[in-house]
Amino acid sequence: MENKTVIIGAGISGLSCAYHLQEKGFSNYSVLEASSEIGGLCGSYVKKGFTFDYSGHLLHVSSKYGLKLTQKLLGKNVNLLKRKAFIYIYGKTVPFPFQNNLYFMEDDKFISSCVQDALASYKNRKPKNSPMFSDWALALYGKSICEHFMFPYNKKLWQTDLKKMTSDWCTKFVPSSTLEDIIKGAYTKQKKDFGYNSHFFYPKTGGCKAICDALATKTANISLNSEVTEIDLKNKTVAAKGKKIKYDNLVVTMPLKAFGTAAKGLPAEIKKDFSLLTNNCVYVLNIAAKGKTKDGHWFYFPQDIYPFYRIGVQSAFSREAAPAGCCSFYVEFGFTPGKKPDFKALEEKTITIMRELGFLEKDAEVLFADWLSIPSAYPIYDVNYKQARQNIIDYLTSQNIYLLGRYGAWEYSFMEKSLCDGAATAAELLKV
Repeated sequence: MENKTVIIGAGISGLSCAYHLQEKGFSNYSVLEASSEIGGLCGSYVKKGFTFDYSGHLLHVSSKYGLKLTQKLLGKNVNLLKRKAFIYIYGKTVPFPFQNNLYFMEDDKFISSCVQDALASYKNRKPKNSPMFSDWALALYGKSICEHFMFPYNKKLWQTDLKKMTSDWCTKFVPSSTLEDIIKGAYTKQKKDFGYNSHFFYPKTGGCKAICDALATKTANISLNSEVTEIDLKNKTVAAKGKKIKYDNLVVTMPLKAFGTAAKGLPAEIKKDFSLLTNNCVYVLNIAAKGKTKDGHWFYFPQDIYPFYRIGVQSAFSREAAPAGCCSFYVEFGFTPGKKPDFKALEEKTITIMRELGFLEKDAEVLFADWLSIPSAYPIYDVNYKQARQNIIDYLTSQNIYLLGRYGAWEYSFMEKSLCDGAATAAELLKV
C-alpha cells in the first residue's frame, strides 16, 4: 500500500493538514488514527446529556486566517465568550491575572508587600528575557507575587524543578505585566483585559470535537483503529493494522517521545536527543451534578491544600453542555509520569472541597464522575529541551518527516496554532 503522504493522528492538527491538502485538490494521502474516533485530545464525549472534552479546550483566535477558518468550520455553531477566570488563594477569589488584580486580596499588608517587592525588582531588574523561568518571573513580578502564586501554581502544573525550567514557553501564555499594571491593579479595579485568552470561541453543540468533525467532513482517507506501531525510516514505511504503508512524506502528530520509540533507524545522537525530552502527566476528573455553581469559566488553585491546580466549569461554555438545572466541571491534577493517585480517595476529597468552596451546592447530587488520563500532557521546557528538540526537527525534516501540533512538535501550544500550522504544513507538502 502506498501513499505520497501519511498523516499519523486524526486530532485537530492532523485533520487540519488533511483538510487543507484536500482543499487544494490533493487526495493522495491517508490519516492513521489509533482510536476508534477522530479528535484525539481535542475530542469530546456525551454521557447522560452532558458533553465533556478531554479537559478544557477553548478556541483563542488572534489571526485573520484563524478567524476566517473558525467561521468557515463552525458557522453559527459557536459562542463568543469573554473570559471569566479567577485565582482562588487564601480564601479570596482574585480575577486573572493575579499580579494585576492584587486589589481583590483586601489585605493592605499583603498588597504592600507585593508592590514593594515588584518595585525592588524593577529597580534591580535583570533582563526580563532571562532564559530561566524563575529569574524571568522574579524580574517581572517580584518575590512576593512569585512566592504566593507564580511558583506554587507552576510547580503544581509542571511537576518539575522550576529552577531548571527555561522561560521559552512564557511569552504567549503568561501575561507580561508592567510595573504600572501591578501598582494600578493593587489599589483599583482593573478595567482593561490582559492575556491572549481574554475572549474565546466555543461550539454551541458538540464540544470542542465539533471543530474536528467539521474538518473531517471535508477530509478523505481516515483510517480509524490504526495505531502506528513502527516507523521504518530507511524503507519509508509505517506499520499499522497489520499492514506496512509506504510513504514519501510523513506528518507526525502523535507524541514526539512515542514517535521516537516507534521509529527504527534513528542515528545514535538523535536517539540521545529523544531521551532528553521530558513531560508531565495530567489526570482529569469530569464531574456532572445537579444544581447551580459559581459564576466563572475556570479557577486556578496555587495552594498545596488543594490537590488540583485548576477547576473548569464545562457547563459555562455552552447551554448545551449540560441539561437544564445541572452543572459540569473538569478538574485537573498534575503528576510526574508513571505516578498514579488513589482515584477513589482523590475523587471523594475533590468533591468534598468543591462543596466547601461553593462549586457544588451543599446537598447537590453528583450524577457521575469520570477519570481521564493525559500521559503526555505538557512538554517540559528544561535546559535540554530547546537544543534536543531542534536537533530532532532538523534530522526528521531531512527525512521528509514533518512534526505538527502540540504533541508532534512537542510544544506548549493552543488550538488556533494547531489549525494554522496544519495549513502551513499542507502548503509545504504541496511544494514537494
